[in-house]
This record gives sequence, C-alpha cells and structure tokens, in this order.
Amino acid sequence: MRTDEGGRPGGGPRGRAPVPGGRVAVRDAGAAADARLRMTFEAFCRTHERAWLGLADVRLGNRADAELVVAAVEQELQATFGYVLEQAVPAAHAWRLLNHHVADWADGHELRVEARTFAAVLTAFEELTGVTPREEADGAALYRAIMELSDRQRDVVILRHVLALDDAAIAACLDRSEGAVRSILRHARERLTRRLGTEGAPGRGGER
Repeated sequence: MRTDEGGRPGGGPRGRAPVPGGRVAVRDAGAAADARLRMTFEAFCRTHERAWLGLADVRLGNRADAELVVAAVEQELQATFGYVLEQAVPAAHAWRLLNHHVADWADGHELRVEARTFAAVLTAFEELTGVTPREEADGAALYRAIMELSDRQRDVVILRHVLALDDAAIAACLDRSEGAVRSILRHARERLTRRLGTEGAPGRGGER
C-alpha cells in the first residue's frame, strides 16, 4: 500500500483522495458568475439606455450617430462591468463615460442636426423659459445656447425637458440630490434668458 509522508494511506496530500469532478465544479461556478454578471449588465443597459440615447441624440444632432456612440459606451461598460459595479454610483460613472464618448465623437465629426432633434430642443427651451422662437434663425441660436450650457446644466435640461424624466431619475443619473437638480435647472434657465435677452419671459414649466 502506498503511504504519504506521514505514513497514512492515501493517494494525495495528507491522505485525501482527489474530489471527483472538482475542476468541473469550479468551471461551472465561474460560468454561473459570468452569466449573473452578464444579466446584471443587460438589465443596467435596459434601465439607462433611453437616457443615454437621448443625450447623445441631442448633443450630436441625429439618431444614427447617437446609436453608434451608445454602442461604443456599452461595449466599454461590458468590458469593465465588474469595476463599474464597484463605483459608488454606477449610473453616474456610466453617464460620465457617455459624455466623454460624445465629446470625442463631436470633436471628430461634423454636426448633423435632424429636424426631429432640432424640434425637440426648441420645445425644451419653450418649456424652460416660456419663450417661443419667432424665426428659424432664432431657433438655431437657441439650439447653440443650450448646447453651450455647462455640462451639468445641459444634461439636466435634456433629461427633464427632452426626455421628461423626473427629479429622482435625473438625480440618479448624475449622482446629485433632487434639490441640486432643481437648482441646476433654475440656473440653466437664468443663464439662457440672460444670454438671449428674455429676462422678462415667464418660467412656464421651468421647475416641476
């Protein structure tokens, strides 16, 4: 009979016999963990994709470019999703990543604004300030003015007035309190009215 170094019978260290199927069990556990992570990632994207597409659509001016950018964002998120989940607010991390991708795309491509996107932004301005553009040139100036807001102000305007998200949903995207969201929206309206000379305009729909 073969013995181990301590004189005990057995075929492995300390006399323990190999566990049948041990490696298979480890592989199965790893596959199950990967499947759970993939399902979590897919649910995460379903929850936030509408907001991602909305922001990219407005900032880039058209749906086709927006879809390409969001696809690139999702690919990067999937490759690093374990790290993403370790962040204090994964949704806010994803939002920052989206803005980086959008900015990179905008730097390398000509802005092509579809009529649908243009109309949505003008509607957002009307809701924010109560002012209706009188001419097409006015509308173009308003579009530029909204795009030139600070990142936080522009994002809040898009999320509220283009995508119709409430304070809680916007706060979750941006890792801000609901009070901060309302404050950012108020400052965005004030900045736009000052820039466009509409200080006397009513603030219809500005804060809800």
